[in-house]
Amino acid sequence: MDKILVNIDFKHDTAVILEKAAQLAIEHSAVVELFCCCYNRAIVQDYMFDKAGAQKAEHVYVRQIESQLEVLSDALADKGIHASFDACWDRYTDEGIMRKILRYEPDLLMHAVQPHSRIGHYLFASLDWQIARQSPVPVLFVKQKPWTTIMRIAACIDPFHKDDLQGQLDREILTQSQTFSKGGMSELRVLHCFNTLPHEAIFDEHLVTDYEALQIRIEKEHITRCNDVLAEFGLSTEDSLVDVLKGEADSLISDYAVDNHIDIIAMGGVARSVLDRLLLGSTMESVVDNVDCDVVVVKRPDFLCPLSE
Repeated sequence: MDKILVNIDFKHDTAVILEKAAQLAIEHSAVVELFCCCYNRAIVQDYMFDKAGAQKAEHVYVRQIESQLEVLSDALADKGIHASFDACWDRYTDEGIMRKILRYEPDLLMHAVQPHSRIGHYLFASLDWQIARQSPVPVLFVKQKPWTTIMRIAACIDPFHKDDLQGQLDREILTQSQTFSKGGMSELRVLHCFNTLPHEAIFDEHLVTDYEALQIRIEKEHITRCNDVLAEFGLSTEDSLVDVLKGEADSLISDYAVDNHIDIIAMGGVARSVLDRLLLGSTMESVVDNVDCDVVVVKRPDFLCPLSE
């Protein structure tokens, strides 16, 4: 991890995300760039018929944001971190962030998600979803909960994902998780959750009579597929830090994070249509919503950002 891009939103407290960025930068000897995509609707409305005046007002506004970023950048520099800053004017924040990623080519984007009305829970807002969907680099969604002294990372893999039959996404999840766990005191755990067909949903009389054997066969297949992926990383399902659990992924991951004091959950991000999200929901969104720890969303190596610089 050589370059970290931190998305700054001055409408919210920046202390936690900057503290975590500093920790990663120090542990990995990485450089940090603070970025803010700013837009002021009032300026656009006030200078609707004065293009030259509007441009001047935009430049002044961006310089004000840059001066705030410079203060934060200097604070990182005081810790021995090579830090820089940048701001741009863009009506669509997600597109502005994506274009910055394409220009800067960071190894990681850090973006804070905010709690909503349910105390202790977070809302995967439209901007968060667009960032998760479009970013070609891993995105660390940062919560307010500080990291523990021994950072614990949980890599959530799924060798049976219909869009990743070759295991590219799982390998990338494990690779990125190992990157996080290389710096400082850390612990890397691996989790795979799977569901089997409920007994009442089986109508084949032969399967009904041999339901228990079917369950065992399915579990063995999941373990075999997991081991195929884990072997490349010197791991197996026999290891104490590798768990294969049966049940609904979103609820199991949430409980697992609490029980094992996880600091960062690593998950795969797969683009879905709006209809899919409405009908099926999203495990990623559900996890981000319900866990207190941070979540890093990883894409397949061949993923291309839908926007251009």
